Amino acid sequence: MPSHNDLEVHELKEELLKEHEGDSVEDFFDGEELETKYGPCYKITNHTSLKLNTLKQDKAKNKILNDLKLLNGIGESRERTLNQDGYKNLRDLVEHPRFGESASTLLEVIDESDASRLSECISCRYPKSHPLMLCSSVFHETENLVFMDIETMGLKDVPLILIGVAEMSGDDVEVNQYLLRNLHEENAAIEGFLSHLHEKSVFVTFNGQTFDVPYIKNRMYYYGIKKKMTRDHLDLMHFSRRAWGAQLPNCQLQTLEKHLFGMERQGDVPSSKVPAFYKTYLETGNIGPLVPIVEHNREDIVTLVKLLSRLYDEVEV
Repeated sequence: MPSHNDLEVHELKEELLKEHEGDSVEDFFDGEELETKYGPCYKITNHTSLKLNTLKQDKAKNKILNDLKLLNGIGESRERTLNQDGYKNLRDLVEHPRFGESASTLLEVIDESDASRLSECISCRYPKSHPLMLCSSVFHETENLVFMDIETMGLKDVPLILIGVAEMSGDDVEVNQYLLRNLHEENAAIEGFLSHLHEKSVFVTFNGQTFDVPYIKNRMYYYGIKKKMTRDHLDLMHFSRRAWGAQLPNCQLQTLEKHLFGMERQGDVPSSKVPAFYKTYLETGNIGPLVPIVEHNREDIVTLVKLLSRLYDEVEV
């Protein structure tokens, strides 16, 4: 017997099919056909006014400087002893007979404000979810942050449906979504996404280190698309679990939305049902089932911006 949720999802799909009968992708979605060397796909563009509140760089630097445990050989107990002896931060340790050399080396990296090198140093001592990793991230330019999320036909070795990417300019969040109107447009959608990347790009995702980025790499390999995907990466799922995992029933993105921002989505399609909705669109040609997929993806990406701001607030406390 179908569950209550399954019935709701089925009813949503039927309503969408009726509502959008006769509509086309090009007429309904605000976008344009994008022509790439692999052919066309459809690019949907939206703008949202949203401020990303980051840590001040001097505050972030001070938090890093004050953690003596970044040096090999210093743990909680030794840090307390050093503090009592007057070594309050890494600069104080420069003249220390044992730790002076390693402190000087790390200070060079900190003073260069090189986010990539700094995060590498921190990751040698702390897990990727540690707040100091967020501190190091503020030395990236905001304009280089690439917020991204994908929708797929399944969990492995099947086509992408949609690639969403957001970038910031001031308080404006521009979301571009590369939609497959049919499965032959997948490599074009990938090419559209890749056009947003450059050497200083930083991925911001939710579970993207495990899922989104490896998935895109796999599809690039399938098509023989040879472009570098290795970038610095802020996976907000790990930071969220560390910050709120003990307080919330789970750390799924929509749970975080509800508890942190008071948001509850209406007419949303669950991620597990996205492949079935897309298949219905392919079978019928009716864009109704596409509508909540596109909106779900867009909302996920905008939530990433809000979530990163909130995580920076947590670091400042």
